[in-house]
Amino acid sequence: MLPLTAITASQTDKSPWMTSIYAGVITAIAATATALLFQAEIPALYILAFLLIGVGPVLGYDLAMGQLGRDWKPLIGGLLGFILLILGWILWPILVGAMSKQQSIGKLFVASIVGIVLGITALLLVGTAMGQNPSWIGFGFVLLWAVWGGACGALMTLWREPEA
Repeated sequence: MLPLTAITASQTDKSPWMTSIYAGVITAIAATATALLFQAEIPALYILAFLLIGVGPVLGYDLAMGQLGRDWKPLIGGLLGFILLILGWILWPILVGAMSKQQSIGKLFVASIVGIVLGITALLLVGTAMGQNPSWIGFGFVLLWAVWGGACGALMTLWREPEA
């Protein structure tokens, strides 16, 4: 956290903290919809909501940068990045980076790995605290993807390429 704080203090234009909050909240909303629709056993809506998890970090980044609606290609890349359920965190950076002028595929891949590691850590911490009560699994799922989305959004802000 100290390097992120130092980088934030040196930046004057856009804050990765706000991007992290926007991206985390949007991703958490999509993950909550996914968890609720999975419990309601509505497969078509469950799959659609799961695809929207990939849009969360990109939409949060666009909101924080003040460029919402300027470029739709990264949003489409984020949506398509989650088509393969298990490999979504690998396919997401490739598609978003390929469709964005400001993001590098390699940096997005590192951001996705950092986000998934932090998300799994948060999931396991909640699981450790809750024990064998299975009621935490839905909350853990939402927490995993919210942390992933927030981390990806913050790192997208820090590592963005300058506009040409």
